[in-house]
Amino acid sequence: MFSLLLKLKRLIKKLLKVTSESRQPVRSSRYSQTLIVMFLVLASVLIGLLYPGEELYNPLDTLHKGDMARDAIVAPFEIVVKKTERELESERSAVRNTVPHVVDRDSSVLIAINSELSRLFHLVDSLRAGADSISAGSDVERALAQAISEKFPQLSDKVVTQSLLVDSLSAVGTILTRLLNEEIYHIGVVADANMIPSTGSKYVLIRQGQRENIYDRNRIFNVAIANGRLLTVLNQLALRDSIDVDYYYPLGHAFIRPDLETNMPEYLNRLNAELDNISAVSEVVSPGDTIVRAFGKVDQRQARILREKNQIERSLAVQSGWLMASLPALTRIVLVLATLSVLYLFLYFFRRELYYSNPKLLALLLVFALQLFVIHLERTVFSEDISIYLYLVAILPIMVTVLFDAEVGLFSTLVLAILLGLMHRFDFTLSFLTFVVGAVACVTAREVRRRSHFFRIIVYVSLTYGLFILLVESLKMTPRTELLTEIGFGMANGLLTVLLTIGLIPFFESIFGITTDITLLELSDMNHPLLKRLALEAPGTYHHSIIVGNLAETAAKAIGGNPLLARVGCLYHDIGKVEVPEYFVENQLAIRSKHEDLAPTMSSVILVSHVKKGRALGEEADLPDDVLNFIEEHHGTMVMSYFYNKALEQDADEVSVDKFRYPGPKPQIRETAIAMLADAVEAASRTLDDPKPARINSLIQRIINDRFQSGELDDCPITLRDLAAIKDAFSQVLIGAFHQRITYPRKTSHEEIEET
Repeated sequence: MFSLLLKLKRLIKKLLKVTSESRQPVRSSRYSQTLIVMFLVLASVLIGLLYPGEELYNPLDTLHKGDMARDAIVAPFEIVVKKTERELESERSAVRNTVPHVVDRDSSVLIAINSELSRLFHLVDSLRAGADSISAGSDVERALAQAISEKFPQLSDKVVTQSLLVDSLSAVGTILTRLLNEEIYHIGVVADANMIPSTGSKYVLIRQGQRENIYDRNRIFNVAIANGRLLTVLNQLALRDSIDVDYYYPLGHAFIRPDLETNMPEYLNRLNAELDNISAVSEVVSPGDTIVRAFGKVDQRQARILREKNQIERSLAVQSGWLMASLPALTRIVLVLATLSVLYLFLYFFRRELYYSNPKLLALLLVFALQLFVIHLERTVFSEDISIYLYLVAILPIMVTVLFDAEVGLFSTLVLAILLGLMHRFDFTLSFLTFVVGAVACVTAREVRRRSHFFRIIVYVSLTYGLFILLVESLKMTPRTELLTEIGFGMANGLLTVLLTIGLIPFFESIFGITTDITLLELSDMNHPLLKRLALEAPGTYHHSIIVGNLAETAAKAIGGNPLLARVGCLYHDIGKVEVPEYFVENQLAIRSKHEDLAPTMSSVILVSHVKKGRALGEEADLPDDVLNFIEEHHGTMVMSYFYNKALEQDADEVSVDKFRYPGPKPQIRETAIAMLADAVEAASRTLDDPKPARINSLIQRIINDRFQSGELDDCPITLRDLAAIKDAFSQVLIGAFHQRITYPRKTSHEEIEET
């Protein structure tokens, strides 16, 4: 899965022509410059038209909730304010919860039950009167029971037999009739509780002829609950009158049946009638009515009226012609274009390497788009009247600072503040908030070396939000309760902003080939698989890379370069040697070199291969391009003079120097130039028999002069002053590494024996 994602990322980078910053030309081709202009125009059009789309045609002086009106605003014409879809749905939901379900009651059911009970008791009395005597288990008793069961098949044999033997059937009939009428069928019984829908109103309208009564649905019995209720009241009655519950319950249970039936067509007719009565109009403002009084604070109702007024004016503008209708959109596009052009001018004059890098420029514009999208998403999900202190305006400052640097981050924050002010009707509070919070975010994010450093950003951004809200809202005389709520919004904003940014930065790093200090620090971990493999398979090269990294880091710090990039690049610059480590002198444990049995051209091929193989291994491990460049550039296009001279000795006529030259390219940045010099100095220092400071300085100067005179440093912006500082830094490190120690006196044999 990882390899598949890696291939996909490489494909995207290839399509976008993403390379490291050092490989970007200072002046791009005409095609590249056309893309730069297209980015600007396309970004301006999309932002101007899509953000925020619902206010595209509104006048710039439109007041929003919480704004203060300088003058009274009077309705110039009749304004019909329509309800929002959310309000309409809320009213529909209220109607659905109000209109009761309709249930029809069949009064004949209870009459039939009472009649059947009377008929049963009359039949039993008549049968008992016609018989001489009835004893349990007799033929007479069985014959009478069979006659009763034929008339009332729902009765059990036990109930029939007991009915023949009971003393007073009239008392039984009186009790059961009363319980059924008062306890069971007081409201009614349905066949199943699921017949009444569980959604909608909790009330039920029971119709019986012309009468309509409303009851709580929980008071409606189904057959099962009715049986349970009968058993309960019989048990309660048995405590007072000592009745036989085991006889009364199965007898009454046999006659319980539903008398209620839901009437869904009638319910739907009543529900639809109520839904049709819902008006889509919230209110009507007559011409001349005052919408907002002078120096009054706009509330939510007044803001809605003003928005409806703007829509009517827009419709009138459309009727007057396409030019007037499209003028607001064109104006917004021009304003956005002017704002982004300021950013372009800054990059052109002060950051040319970023301006002419299409992938980096695209990444910067995408961060702007992401920032605006997040704010627009907040307004869409929550509401248009969301507090501006919930806008996650610090996403762009943090991301741009981490991806590029604090200088670009600060200027981008200024452009974002102007842009948000334009898009939000010249809202100075939002612009000022964006710049203040963004500036603090840029300053605190300028040196992010670990993921834990983001906690520092959270603290500073949250405190800035809180202090800004306290000062600004205090000037607006905001009530204390609202003030504390706004401060809470701001504090939460600082946390959410940084958490979201942490997840977004790796995506931009990977796709657009941007290497941050966080990535470099992760790569400097000596437990990285490539470095562990180098330590195990090529220990001499591993030790050499560590020393070269220390030299490069010190030198980069001395000339104001990127010491972290220099050290990490040097750690990986020779990883290609793990394929054939025994062919490199630092890993040769035997006295005899393997190159003695090879032709000079073959030796040169093996040495050159560590550059190509190192690049391939780095790409498989997903090393960033800025680190991979150290592998290709640390030898530049230098000639392998030892094998070239050996080839000349063997065949002076047919030797081409190009066969013994590294493929390059030459160092493009100061850090890779330092790596070239450090690599050569560290290797040469191993040949010094007596590494005194004077000899070390002479060696370093000779190597620097050789690389300078051979033209290997021509493609990187390194100066003679830089080379002097690099020489001093190398000298300081190597003199410390080759420091001398005193000779300890050897112990005598007597002392050794005593210690033993």
